[in-house]
Amino acid sequence: MRTKIIMLLVVCSLFAGKVSAQWVVSDPGNLAQGIINASKNIVQTSSTAQNMIKNFQETVKIYQQGKEYYDALKSVHNLVKDARKVQKSILLIGEISDIYVNSFQKMLSDENYTPDELSAIAYGYTQLLQESS
Repeated sequence: MRTKIIMLLVVCSLFAGKVSAQWVVSDPGNLAQGIINASKNIVQTSSTAQNMIKNFQETVKIYQQGKEYYDALKSVHNLVKDARKVQKSILLIGEISDIYVNSFQKMLSDENYTPDELSAIAYGYTQLLQESS
């Protein structure tokens, strides 16, 4: 029986391959350092997000100031535009009045017009001036 056991062990050792074991590696210092690095990354990310929010708020503030400036310029532009329209209207009325005065003086010096015709023409020019103003 002893020989059978020895023979069995010899046969098993012939068929057995290389056996190697691996030890469980645990590094608590590395694990703690990983947790610290992760928390630092979270803090850095939150501070980056806060900076981004502050930058965005500053951008909104600059946009609002620019919009107020643009609106003020636009209102001034519209005011100047309206003033130019008024200026053109007054110049046009001045030109019409000039034409009226010059033409009426020519008609007064013309002998072909009667006083009734001149008064009718004067009334017509007066109506035209009132309509144009």
